[in-house]
Amino acid sequence: MNLQLKNTLIIIATLFLGIIIGFLVNGRLSQIRIDNMRQNYAQKGMDYRFLRALNPTDKQMKVIRPIFDKYNNIRMENLEEHWKTEREIFDNFEEELKPHLTTEQINRLSRIKQKFNNKPPGFENHNRGKGRKQRRGNRN
Repeated sequence: MNLQLKNTLIIIATLFLGIIIGFLVNGRLSQIRIDNMRQNYAQKGMDYRFLRALNPTDKQMKVIRPIFDKYNNIRMENLEEHWKTEREIFDNFEEELKPHLTTEQINRLSRIKQKFNNKPPGFENHNRGKGRKQRRGNRN
């Protein structure tokens, strides 16, 4: 094999390997970001982030735990209210749109609505005592 062909193959293999590694790393980093966003919708998501950053002592923890619980409840109530409002908006949208759609389009719309009425992705998986790897089997 001549030297020029060998060098070309090495460069192509290096580029291909770099693309594959970049693809895998990007996928993993994206998954981490998504998991962090999902955590914000969990009841204890705020706890995890702040407690990890603040690293309070046991004495401090006894004092700040009720504060965290209070604001977690407020955040969850706000999220529930937001989701309720979004469902109402979608119902009004659907009601106004339906008379102008075919049967097939109405079926598609009902499938979209079914997905829309579910809780945000990942919300139902938090606080069950299972890690992400164990939950993977439960995903559709």
